[in-house]
Amino acid sequence: MANFQGDAEVMNRFRRVLALLDDTAFKSTHSVFFNSLSSRGYHITYSAATAPDLAIKDWDVYLYDKIIIFATDMPEFGGAVDATALLEFVDAGHDLLLAVESNASDELRELAADLGVDFDLKGSIITDHFNRYDKQHAAIMTSNALESKAIFGSSHKHGPVVYRGMAASISPRSTLAVKALTTAETAYSAHPSKAVSDSNLLAGGEATLVSLVQGRNNARAVVTGSIAMFSNELFSASLGGPSDAKAGNEAFCTEVSKWCFHERGVLLLSNMTHHLLGQQEQLSWYRVRDEIDFSVNIQERVDGRWQPFKAKDVQVEFTMLDPHVRATLQPDNKGLFSTRMKVPDVYGVFKFVISYHRLGYTSIEESWQVSVRPFKHNEYERFLLPAYPYYASAFSMMAGFCLLSFFFLYHK
Repeated sequence: MANFQGDAEVMNRFRRVLALLDDTAFKSTHSVFFNSLSSRGYHITYSAATAPDLAIKDWDVYLYDKIIIFATDMPEFGGAVDATALLEFVDAGHDLLLAVESNASDELRELAADLGVDFDLKGSIITDHFNRYDKQHAAIMTSNALESKAIFGSSHKHGPVVYRGMAASISPRSTLAVKALTTAETAYSAHPSKAVSDSNLLAGGEATLVSLVQGRNNARAVVTGSIAMFSNELFSASLGGPSDAKAGNEAFCTEVSKWCFHERGVLLLSNMTHHLLGQQEQLSWYRVRDEIDFSVNIQERVDGRWQPFKAKDVQVEFTMLDPHVRATLQPDNKGLFSTRMKVPDVYGVFKFVISYHRLGYTSIEESWQVSVRPFKHNEYERFLLPAYPYYASAFSMMAGFCLLSFFFLYHK
């Protein structure tokens, strides 16, 4: 069961954020980003990533709900924090935003690899001579953002994102990470002072700039190789040209942080009911071949508010080891999903199962157990229409026996 399929009021209390910075200047150079989090109700605690007394939990109780890491080349975390502790933090259902630079330490790379994202070699930067932001080719512009209503909203539009930093790739073993921002086909990742070779060159659509990870427990993580992308400098960057358009960094980073911190794309399932057709009482057992009405409410969290979830691909399965019935739930556009199904002619212990997994949304994995019994001896039909020929043959045989007996006894 998903950790975030709880009461809405409980979810609103997940507001404690720890910002781990290996440079205290990030607090001022990235103030716009941090202020946007504060304006959305988050309580941010700033700490040096190498602080000797650094701790994220007291005994078995976590002190924070979300962690932001802006780290460049620090060799290791301070206190009781390391890559393993941060991974356990995510495994416990909490969220993580990790931003590093091209000279990231092995520990930061290990943490990203555990999340399914492999950074390029140390010192390498992403370069695109056709979509450069500055004359030094140190930053690129890209509009290749993932098209997803669950992540970026239905009306989300932003200009090209200015990116200065390192590229990464999604591990082929990872089934949980997705690319949120990629480069154009003309971009490549390489060390600026070394010759470029074709072997193991990270280029084109394979170069991932921002990766999104959602665990099976619905915990979320954002991994990127650019701290500068969140900076005030690039938030207010001008792209030049006749229109002098503004870079889309602020809008993009805001939307990504909303998704990462469960302000968007969260599904809440509630009010599951099932009963016999024409009745309202919910039973713990049904009889084979009964007609059942099944319904459930599903809401979606959008920008911190709950709204009816609208989808036409939610299904319910009636299973005993394997699905015996699979039906698509019909929405009423008010959050209610319902269907009618017939109990299979198999008795045993069954489950109603909803298993819903879609990009950008928290997963739904719920089940409810019921029993299915056979007909009782007095519930079978007394006379079956297909058996009428057999009934007729039996009575005709009895009539014939009586006639034969009569003629045999009374006629010589």
